[in-house]
Amino acid sequence: EKKDYDNFLTRLPQLTDLYSKAGYNFATHVYDVQAKLEPNFQTNALDVEFSTLADSPIYYTLDGSDPTTSSIEYVGKFSVKEDAKIKAAAFANGKLSSKIFSEEIMITKSSYKPINLLTTAARGYSFNGAPLLVDGLYGSSNYKTGRWIGFQGADLVVVIDMLQPTEISEVKFNTNVVTGDWIFDAEEVIVETSNDNDTFETIVSEKGLNVKEEHWQDVVNHEFAFDATTARYFKVTIKSLREMPEWHSGKGRNAYVFVDEIALN
Repeated sequence: EKKDYDNFLTRLPQLTDLYSKAGYNFATHVYDVQAKLEPNFQTNALDVEFSTLADSPIYYTLDGSDPTTSSIEYVGKFSVKEDAKIKAAAFANGKLSSKIFSEEIMITKSSYKPINLLTTAARGYSFNGAPLLVDGLYGSSNYKTGRWIGFQGADLVVVIDMLQPTEISEVKFNTNVVTGDWIFDAEEVIVETSNDNDTFETIVSEKGLNVKEEHWQDVVNHEFAFDATTARYFKVTIKSLREMPEWHSGKGRNAYVFVDEIALN
């Protein structure tokens, strides 16, 4: 017998209403909001799209408040160019029918700027490549989600084109450390500037970031302030441990470093 899935979805709100009144337990994930978040380097913004399998109306907010039917109704793709705490939910027959989707966007001067990766990410951990380092989206403690980019036995080296001379006085980046999985903190960070993308001058060189000699795991926030510098191109080098240390069971083998976002302000 051929089943009409689309017809089933249109009848689902009525069915779940009946289930609720009858006191039945049932899964509601079919209503959950799916989000597509894509950096747009032409408009220097984050493009946001929502969908739900049940095709219920979706409402969203940008200020972190829980959405209601009085919030903004989603009618199509929109762009985010400033810090935002996005929340979205589906509503069937005027009632909340999904989990609330939540995502925080943190925009910096380097967000959605052209970025060139000069080194090669580890196999299986490149995900969306260099753009994920300037997409305004931050990773969780799970380094496999696609929000982190990993390097094994190699450094992360990128050049960010600010498109015009821009004053910068701070660099921030996060590392995801899980030493049991061979993933260590960064060893060193170097920031260089240029106006021709050819000759670079070093403005930051910080060593000794990875100091623990024991197993640990955490998301580590690295922040470095420096005298305000105006330039168009910023080269950022995040050096890895390269080889695992003597105290580790994998000593001598190539270590990983994982980074999720490079923020210049």
